[in-house]
Amino acid sequence: MARLTGLVLALTLTLADGAVAQVEDVTDFDRFRLWNNCGSVSLIVEGSFEKAGEIGLTKETIETAVRSRLRAARIYDSDAGPFIYVYLNVVSPAFGLSFEFYKLALDYVSDQSNYAMTWDTGATGTHGNDSGYILGYVSRFTDAFVDQYLRVNADACS
Repeated sequence: MARLTGLVLALTLTLADGAVAQVEDVTDFDRFRLWNNCGSVSLIVEGSFEKAGEIGLTKETIETAVRSRLRAARIYDSDAGPFIYVYLNVVSPAFGLSFEFYKLALDYVSDQSNYAMTWDTGATGTHGNDSGYILGYVSRFTDAFVDQYLRVNADACS
């Protein structure tokens, strides 16, 4: 029994080490998409809030949900250049939600720089007149961004 317990423990530690190493791997593509030298990000929220208001969802509700998570991660500054762009479109029972990260990018061909979307996620579906359903997506997308952003910027954030 002790031998079996030791084997299970060794296997668990081996798998855990592999999982940690895999999670900590940051590719060049990850860095292109999310590297910001652990700098702050700002927030822009837009959309069709007249229809969203009919189910009790406001621009302010989404701004508060995203901003509070970014502040908790210590990466929010309303004056920061890089930004999160959230766009909500509500039409009857359906919705579309885009969640994007924009940062300064240089086009070597034109030698021009501007803000470009380098990371995004989103969802479409029906909301069932439940604003909490859409806010759930907003929360999950914000958490996913913060998790990936902090993983890629971990060296600069420490």
